[in-house]
Amino acid sequence: MASHPVRVAEPYRGAARSALRFTRSVVTMQIPTGTAGAYVLLRYYPNDALPVYDGRSDTCLRRRLIRHPLRGLASRFLVAPTCNPEQAFAVESPWYHQYRSEGFPVMNRIHPASPAGTGRRCPFCPNGATARALDRTFPNPVPSISRSTP
Repeated sequence: MASHPVRVAEPYRGAARSALRFTRSVVTMQIPTGTAGAYVLLRYYPNDALPVYDGRSDTCLRRRLIRHPLRGLASRFLVAPTCNPEQAFAVESPWYHQYRSEGFPVMNRIHPASPAGTGRRCPFCPNGATARALDRTFPNPVPSISRSTP
């Protein structure tokens, strides 16, 4: 299996970037009840760790991770606690796009949904804010009509 370094977006508010054991007791000890945030589930192999799923909870990371159906498959997790659902979406979205673009075998079936009632669009999708900003900064050059003289 090819080794891929796992890179993650910077967590908010100084959260630890260390991969923790994905057990009920560790989740309970490390994540306070009622904390919103994003997470990455990892599967460890000898000398390697691969992301298998990325997600978020807009209400309670602890509850989401304790009840997660991949707890037996994933052996470690990274967590990025946030202050609100919008920040959780802002952390989950680049992970979702990064892992797919780098060819990781993540199990997510659908794109992250925007937080309920916000209507926020993913800034990393082709019509998102990042793409629009890049288009404004680096507009496509308009081909000039040039005439060649014989």
